[in-house]
Amino acid sequence: MDVRSHPSFADPVLTDLIERARAAQIVAATAQSAVWAYIDQCQQGTAEPQQDSWPIHADHPDLLTVAQAAARAGRNPDTIGRWCRRRGVGKMYGGRWRVSICRLNDILA
Repeated sequence: MDVRSHPSFADPVLTDLIERARAAQIVAATAQSAVWAYIDQCQQGTAEPQQDSWPIHADHPDLLTVAQAAARAGRNPDTIGRWCRRRGVGKMYGGRWRVSICRLNDILA
């Protein structure tokens, strides 16, 4: 979405919304670049996963659901669940496993 400034807006609410949209676009673009750079590092094996550090939120872009991880690994979701419990590739968030992309890549390598 391209948001351009328009000097003739007299409505302060509209002006504020446009500025907030502009700021959100910048934040999103920066985050997206950081995510792709980190994923590339993980795939190349140059990223150092921090074994004790996990994202706060389950929807973090470095985490996959068990189904996503199974599809990515070409394995059964039950296998991914076992890897989460026994090999430390996953962590529970709200009663559901989330799988670290980096840790999964380490096992698959």
